[in-house]
Amino acid sequence: MKNLSFFIVTFISCFTLFSQKGVIYNFAFRIDNELVTQMKAQNKDHKILNIATVEEMPKELSDTILLISEGVIGKYLNSELISMRPEEKLVMAALPEHLMYLPANMFKKAVKVNPDYNQYIDISCHIAASGGVEIVLANESYSKVKPKLILNIKMYDQSKTLLDSKEVVLKDFGKLRSHTFEETYGIKGLGQNTDEVTISETINANDVLRMYVLGLTEALK
Repeated sequence: MKNLSFFIVTFISCFTLFSQKGVIYNFAFRIDNELVTQMKAQNKDHKILNIATVEEMPKELSDTILLISEGVIGKYLNSELISMRPEEKLVMAALPEHLMYLPANMFKKAVKVNPDYNQYIDISCHIAASGGVEIVLANESYSKVKPKLILNIKMYDQSKTLLDSKEVVLKDFGKLRSHTFEETYGIKGLGQNTDEVTISETINANDVLRMYVLGLTEALK
């Protein structure tokens, strides 16, 4: 009987561990204006993910960042994560330095919409135009910008008690475009090195993605 009781307790504990659910309810992602406003299209079909104005910020970038966040943070928390993605028709005009299509909800709304969840995640990411080192370009020159990434992740329970928080500041993106990722999360852009150079030498969407993934993995070590 004792063995049976131990088995039942162990089973319930394991079930509880793997039945955790969480939601990313707010994700503020800001990119300094100097890093994005001078971007030029690299081909006539605008096929390359470049950032020029808020209208040209690719929705795919927001979607990819959310998918990676759900997977990586979910694994860290032993939880199944989802995101409160905004409806496209509700996405309003944003400042050029802000990434659109990311969750932007208050904590109370997150609990109301997801009343049975265990974790509520608030993320803020800022890519600054200064404070880091230059990015190495294809012609062995250096970019004029010196990007720095500041990432904060806060994890709450339903009563908004802080369960955990992570913060990281990365300043060295000197070899950002030649960095090889061991884990690509199924994202093609992370599995290949690139020497793409824009006319203005500012960062593109693939750079933003690489910078965020580096910050996220560093924060959750």
